[in-house]
Order: sequence, then structure tokens, then C-alpha cells
Amino acid sequence: LAVPTVTNPMHPRAGSFEGTLVAGLIPNDSYHVPLPVGVRLAAHLLDTVAIEGSFTYLLGDPSDLLDFLEHAGKSGLLQGVQKPPRMTMLAAVDLVYSPFHGKVGIFASKLSSFDIALAIGAGLVGADIDDSPETEDPVLAKLIPAGHWGATLRFYITDWLCVRADYRQFVYVPQEDGAPLFPAEITGGLSILTN
Repeated sequence: LAVPTVTNPMHPRAGSFEGTLVAGLIPNDSYHVPLPVGVRLAAHLLDTVAIEGSFTYLLGDPSDLLDFLEHAGKSGLLQGVQKPPRMTMLAAVDLVYSPFHGKVGIFASKLSSFDIALAIGAGLVGADIDDSPETEDPVLAKLIPAGHWGATLRFYITDWLCVRADYRQFVYVPQEDGAPLFPAEITGGLSILTN
């Protein structure tokens, strides 16, 4: 008996809510090693459309490169120059569209399902920014508007529990005259869905 893989989704979500705990990394920051830990909350308006809010706090330490620049020579190589921004949090609201879903057999005894979603939205990046010599305080904590897009792979364990992997790309400009930065957030998470 053939089971259609991309029709008749096993887990309809219209009208449900989803809460997800996430943890991961931001691999493309040269000067810090940000480790995001946070939550995502989604309201599924249709089986294929949701509104999702996310917040991640960024743990982590300076990278080996920044450590070298700060301690090379007698006084380091960053004396008298603007220091790189250090992100402290990420937040976003996205429109999520899940057009792709399928089913997979597990050991020929169980049928499970997955879906792939695309997300686009806007958010905020919290960062410690070096604004010297424009300000007396060399480092200021700022909330900076950001663009946001990405994708999600969700794999269902039960009707109400799933594991997911997310890729989110931010774009923001830390200083007025600076170039845009593009931090990429990669997370894994565990989701609970209401019926």
C-alpha cells in the first residue's frame, strides 16, 4: 500500500500554538563566540501559515582572534581603534510559511512526518557598540533594528511534540557609518504544540 508523502499532512496545525526551547550557535562572528539560548512562540493561523516571535540571549566568550588582538604586544592591537560589536540578544517577529511536508517510515513499523518552513520578518539586535571617539563612554548597549529571514525543519515525534532545526539570518548596521553585518543563527529545539 503506497502512502502519499506530500499530501494529507498527519499533523494539521490550524488554530494551534507552538512553544519551542532553542539552543545553538552563531558561527560567522569573527570576534566573539555567541551561543544563543532562548524561546520561540508561534500562533498557527492556517496549516501552512504562522506568526512566530523569538527571543534568544547570547552567551559566549571572545574568540581566539579577539583575544590575540587585545593581548598582542605590550598594549594590544586595539588601542585607539573602534572595537568590534558584541551581540547580547536577538529578537524577531516572523511570518512563517510551511509549504513542504512529507512522511517517512521508521524501521518499517511507524510512520512519522516532517515539514519545512520559510520565514521572513524584522527584529532587534542587542549589542555592545564602541562609539568612541563620538561619546565619552567607549561602549554603549544598544537595540538596533534588523532584517530577518530563514528556514525551519520540523520533525514530529507525536501529535504534540516535535524536534526542530532552525537557520535564521539577521542583517543590521551597528554604527551609523558602518557596514552591515549578517549574523547567522543556527539552533536546535524541542517544541510543544497545542491541539
